[in-house]
Amino acid sequence: MSKTVLIVDDEVLIVDISKRKLQEHGFEVMTALNGEEALAQLKIKIPDLIVLDVQMPDMNGYTFILEKNKVPAYVSIPVIMVTALIKTEEVFKHHGVLAYLIKPLKLQELVDKVVEVLK
Repeated sequence: MSKTVLIVDDEVLIVDISKRKLQEHGFEVMTALNGEEALAQLKIKIPDLIVLDVQMPDMNGYTFILEKNKVPAYVSIPVIMVTALIKTEEVFKHHGVLAYLIKPLKLQELVDKVVEVLK
């Protein structure tokens, strides 16, 4: 059975190419263009992993994590943060983020990190 990854990013191109690359590696992929859409997706299906952009309008990645963690069934979903910001590792650890990737996103790095986290 394939693992499901939810990609949350406000950049449509990043969502599309990330989705295609993960699907090529056998993952089922759900997508959301903002935090509100992502919370709605969680009600449809709980993914095995969330790949989450930090900087998004309306609800940034940190706020999404706080909202996600208000629902006990969602607390254990691992998160990989994607950011253009440098030196944010301590903030990520504070929010329980398992891993992070720096933009511009390298697709093979994304696949490798997803595989590593889902071991």
